Amino acid sequence: METKFPLFSELAKSEILEFEYYAVFLRKDNIVQIQIKDNFECELEDSKRILECIKHVSKKNKYPLLAIYSNFNSFSKEATALVAKHTLTVADALVGNGVAFKIVGNFYLNINKPVRPTRLFNDVESALLWLEQFYPE
Repeated sequence: METKFPLFSELAKSEILEFEYYAVFLRKDNIVQIQIKDNFECELEDSKRILECIKHVSKKNKYPLLAIYSNFNSFSKEATALVAKHTLTVADALVGNGVAFKIVGNFYLNINKPVRPTRLFNDVESALLWLEQFYPE
């Protein structure tokens, strides 16, 4: 049975680009949101596609990013290296729960060293509060 994403229509300003394991859209508050399903194994090609989606929904403007992770997501070394170096967003708030998320997230922050401000959060509300400082004027 295929799990569908929650309906984002009330949040979305742009079209919602939905794939098997993730969806990308620009929110009405000018934050790019990536919603990731359980068991996503992100490879380099996935990262390239996600970055293209960010370009598309943001119309090449730089906005803050809210990435909401589910359980049991994994990322290849090549995928995380590419994501860490992109300059498509002004800041990234990564939201997830559990020990695995914290381990993978801290590894990403400390080893890949993203080129833009990036923080881990346990809840969306805290992430949105932090992203406020990066809203476009």
